[in-house]
Amino acid sequence: MRSCARILLLASMFMAAAATASLSAAPDGVMPEVSRALADPGFAGRRADGTIAVWVWFTDKGLASGELAGALAQAERELGDRARQRRAKMQAAAGKSGLSVGLVDQTDLAVSAAHVQAVEATGAKLRRVSRWLNAASFDVAPGQVAALAALPHVRRVTLVRRSRELPAMTAPDLGAPAPRANASQWSLDYGGSLEDLEQINVPAVHETGIHGQGVIIGMLDSGFRTTHECLSPLPVLARWDFVNNDGVVENQPGDPSDQDDHGTKTMSTIAGYAPGSHVGPAWGATLVLAKTEDVSQEVPAEEDNWVAGIEWLDIYGVDVVSSSLGYLDWFTFADMDGNTAACTIAADLAVGKGIVVCNSAGNERDTSWDHIIAPADGDSVIAAGAVTSTGTLSYFSSPGPSADGRIKPDVCALGSSNHVASTGTIAGYTTASGTSFSCPLTAGVAALVLSRVPSLTPMQVREAMRATADRAGAPNNDFGWGILDAYAAVYYFGPALGHESLGDTEVTDAAYQVGATITSRTPLRYEEVLVHWRADGGAWQQDWLINEFGDTFIGYIQPQPAGTMVDYYLSAADIGGIGATLPLDAPGAFFSFRVGPDLTPPVVAHVPLGSQPLATWPPQIRATVTDNLGVASVDVAYSINGVPRDDFALLAQGADLWSAPFPVPAGELAVGDVVSYTINVSDAALVPNLVADGPHVLTIIDALGVALVIDDTGAKSGGAVIADVKYDLDKRPVAPSAGKAAPADLGRWLREAGYVTRVVDAAALTAADFDACQFAVLTSGANTAPVASASLRSLLEAWTAAGGKLIVEGGETGYDAISSPGYPTFAGGVLHAATWRADNAGTLEVLQPTHPVATTPHALPAVLALAYDGYGDQDALSPAAGAAVVYETSGYAGAAGVLAWDDDAVPSAGQIVVLACNVGALADTTAARHLVENAAAWLLASQGAATASISGTVTQLNGDVVTGLDGATISAGPGHVVNSGPGGHYLIDGLYAGTYTVTFSAPGMTTEIVTVQLAEGEAGSAGATLRYTLTNTFTQGTPASIPDEDPAGVTSVLYVPASAPITAVTVGVSLTHTWIGDLVVELTSPAGTTVRLHNRSGSSADNIAGTYGTTLVVDGPGALSDFVGENMGGNWTMFIADLAGSDVGTLNSWSLNITHAAVISGAPDTPAAAYRLLPNRPNPFNPRTEIRFELARAGTPRLAIFDLRGHKVRDLLSDQPFAAGVHAVPWDGRDDAGHDVASGLYISRIEADGQRLERKMTLLR
Repeated sequence: MRSCARILLLASMFMAAAATASLSAAPDGVMPEVSRALADPGFAGRRADGTIAVWVWFTDKGLASGELAGALAQAERELGDRARQRRAKMQAAAGKSGLSVGLVDQTDLAVSAAHVQAVEATGAKLRRVSRWLNAASFDVAPGQVAALAALPHVRRVTLVRRSRELPAMTAPDLGAPAPRANASQWSLDYGGSLEDLEQINVPAVHETGIHGQGVIIGMLDSGFRTTHECLSPLPVLARWDFVNNDGVVENQPGDPSDQDDHGTKTMSTIAGYAPGSHVGPAWGATLVLAKTEDVSQEVPAEEDNWVAGIEWLDIYGVDVVSSSLGYLDWFTFADMDGNTAACTIAADLAVGKGIVVCNSAGNERDTSWDHIIAPADGDSVIAAGAVTSTGTLSYFSSPGPSADGRIKPDVCALGSSNHVASTGTIAGYTTASGTSFSCPLTAGVAALVLSRVPSLTPMQVREAMRATADRAGAPNNDFGWGILDAYAAVYYFGPALGHESLGDTEVTDAAYQVGATITSRTPLRYEEVLVHWRADGGAWQQDWLINEFGDTFIGYIQPQPAGTMVDYYLSAADIGGIGATLPLDAPGAFFSFRVGPDLTPPVVAHVPLGSQPLATWPPQIRATVTDNLGVASVDVAYSINGVPRDDFALLAQGADLWSAPFPVPAGELAVGDVVSYTINVSDAALVPNLVADGPHVLTIIDALGVALVIDDTGAKSGGAVIADVKYDLDKRPVAPSAGKAAPADLGRWLREAGYVTRVVDAAALTAADFDACQFAVLTSGANTAPVASASLRSLLEAWTAAGGKLIVEGGETGYDAISSPGYPTFAGGVLHAATWRADNAGTLEVLQPTHPVATTPHALPAVLALAYDGYGDQDALSPAAGAAVVYETSGYAGAAGVLAWDDDAVPSAGQIVVLACNVGALADTTAARHLVENAAAWLLASQGAATASISGTVTQLNGDVVTGLDGATISAGPGHVVNSGPGGHYLIDGLYAGTYTVTFSAPGMTTEIVTVQLAEGEAGSAGATLRYTLTNTFTQGTPASIPDEDPAGVTSVLYVPASAPITAVTVGVSLTHTWIGDLVVELTSPAGTTVRLHNRSGSSADNIAGTYGTTLVVDGPGALSDFVGENMGGNWTMFIADLAGSDVGTLNSWSLNITHAAVISGAPDTPAAAYRLLPNRPNPFNPRTEIRFELARAGTPRLAIFDLRGHKVRDLLSDQPFAAGVHAVPWDGRDDAGHDVASGLYISRIEADGQRLERKMTLLR
């Protein structure tokens, strides 16, 4: 029979021990919920044939007098080794408390077959049998219930509980950070799961060598796609499908396509392992998989499969159970008492048998249920709540308490936008939310705790996790004890040992000192702090480690004769008897060293240098050298054209790496010279062992440059699945060609053009690969999942941030970097692209025909045709500020098909070229090749020497007074930004010859732009006078209909009555339309300057609602900065045209926010009332703001701060003389006594010439 499980998108929680229910209680009969269900004609659990599912609980195991002891002995004999070991620690823990318990009890005995047959005789159909509950589940007709309840061995009849539909979780994860590169401090590349694990401090545990090894995790879920790249490496001990009753937990014929989706996600969360893409907390554990839930929706899932599943997991000796499932149907909150639900009773029994049970708390917050779910209510179950990436509570995470008043959940982990495996492809990833995902993170931490101290009971594991969570001091029914700290939990129980292993030694006449650091939360039992050792595999001996000082311990291994192999390990225990060893699995694992004369030579790993371009000489020689006693020296002997030179030493760089450059200047070499070298290594033995690596021969060659080609053309996906407007079938019917890569070989083209190239697979790229290259080439071709690796993006971002030169090629790179959530730092810092416009955007048409990328050394065609075959073939990108469009796309004017970024003012050379297409899709292969060669030539072109400079003074106009402005920002382009110093003076040096646009700005003041032409070595000058600014908003609120498919479009005019030069403009637009990808929106100023705000980007899911310049990005051509310097007064025109059919829309309103210089009148006869109190900046503020006012003539104003009750808070000005003009007075959020005032609304009040003005402002601390 098929059943449909309620799958809670929840994170796993640890379960705690539960007491075994009495088997001799008096019969209860038919429980009330069964009677209610039978009486309710609308009961949802009634099947088409009228039957319902019930539990029949029996009073006994059907054993005759005197048979119990034998039955228990037989059950104990049937225990597997792992289950026996796990139960033995529970037995030992009970013994310490004075209790005598066996490895098995009556719950481990089989249910009486006669009892089951008696129920079946009533016509009931058997579903599942539970040893632990002494119960069985049946499908029964309503008329059979009373008869089976009356059977002599039936204790009671209850409902088999079902799940119910999961509430949709569509609210955003507020505050979720953008994806970022793997943190450099971790040795493992966590890919997209980094932040999920860093929030609970898992990477710090992994760095200590603990990753779940030695622990068996059982999973109860809907099915598992074990062929996924992050799941296929995991060892699976056993698997069973409780839906179809077979050994296949993957999808099989008859299963819904998404049957295995939920389980695949949770399995990847707890233990996935694909470095660079995804890593789970317990990736070193062994798994047992139970497919218990049917998602077909034919019949909601029922709990008897869950109970059968957890009993089956016990057979295989699992240590931890992760269950992201829950059951609610026909429960009342009173049933959430830890003793009512069958699944809860089974979960607590599992804990009593030594299994840590973690369950999702539920996703029921603010629903009609609004409580935790079963079995998370178990008193020994670790219930996992969910938080967002910023540590706030996820909006859906079920609250506590339990019905009997216990705090729930127990702990929290990430449950919003978790990085998980996708079943879409075997290498795909996505994000998902729910306590379904905080639960496996929680269970993974439990596995890490047990991996270090396997002797812990489930209740001790729960204590470690609760006591170290971030709210342990004040637990509550939202967060429980708080967000997990895996590292603190792992080291909460038992000593922590640190030791640097001993190496081989030639000493035979003195003991070998063993040093260790040992820390412990509780006092150590010093007689159990030991070093264990043996000689040549003999019997283990032990000696004490003596506490020298602090956490430092020293012990000794007795001296041994030459030729002896010594093994050893360390152990320690605290006063509670909880011990730990080092290595972790000792004595199965141990340290070893050899005694006697060292005959082992060093091992040298070196990649010989190939031919070297003279332009990049000298190269680094690198070698990895290891030796059992240590390396004494690494030297290089070499000759040039057969003439020996003096040897030189390689220097130790750490991690066994030795390196140094050739000590020969490039000026001493010529093209054609031959260099021969040999690396000579000596170890630290009394009689040194010598090794020579070589000779190796290289030739000095001529070359245009040296390129590192990074191959990212594989179709493998490592990134999140992103909502893709390109897949909206109503407008974009073309699907991507899976796995298509660029047929063009960029490395070969560059090699044949005269460059030295080295090709490295993107997945294997390291920082060292960039050494000695003059530029890098990232080739993604038609890959539809490019730059998916966080490590790859991080390396390229670091390379370009340091000034490294780069060509980016690929038709999907821009889309994946820019589309939400995308890779914002990569899009901004590497691609220099602002928005993705489209794919299949037409031919490439030259926009800057004189740009070196279009002309040098090859004159490219004005039009480059492109054979579009899928999403990987083309992107059209709007450039970021400062980037140049060399070739635009015919379908989207101004959108880049080829984009160039120059990080200085020298046009002859640049830093980055983005080829936003698969060059293999360009119809003219020769032109494609020449495009790549031109890009490389532009990157490496000569720029001369950076010996020019610009200096000057920035002043401010305040009334009629001009003074130097300290702190103004002066920019001469990327990398050349400074602030003015005292008196307004500044200097920008290190400039190349060229034309520079120098921008002068300061907060709240005008922006001035000056052009400076510099020759090499010239000291140029430029200055500016800034004035205070005002911002006015002008609104056109008359709606205008947008005609369909009409290039004539519609215009809306907004008259601005004021007259002043513009400093900045933003444009608010409210526009609704059924397909904004058809629209062009342009703004034209009174001076005739036109900027295209929107250029056919977006889809049917969008409207235009926001402000260009803040929340919206201008598509171009043109930018809002084009209006700067023009007069603001006159008619501004908004033009909108729909260029495709079948869509309608309306321009609801639009507005201009114009910042302009304050116009100051100095007329002496200005009336006294002509002054203004301007808005404070910033507002809201914390804790400092500036209160601005404008005087039309000189005066002595009074300025003070008041609270809303009218009480004065602070005097800021009192009869101080001020000239006419705009002035700013700071307030630091304090009162007259110097005390910080509270958050809230305050009033600034200015008085002059007998008149008063006031403004409100908001302080938010």
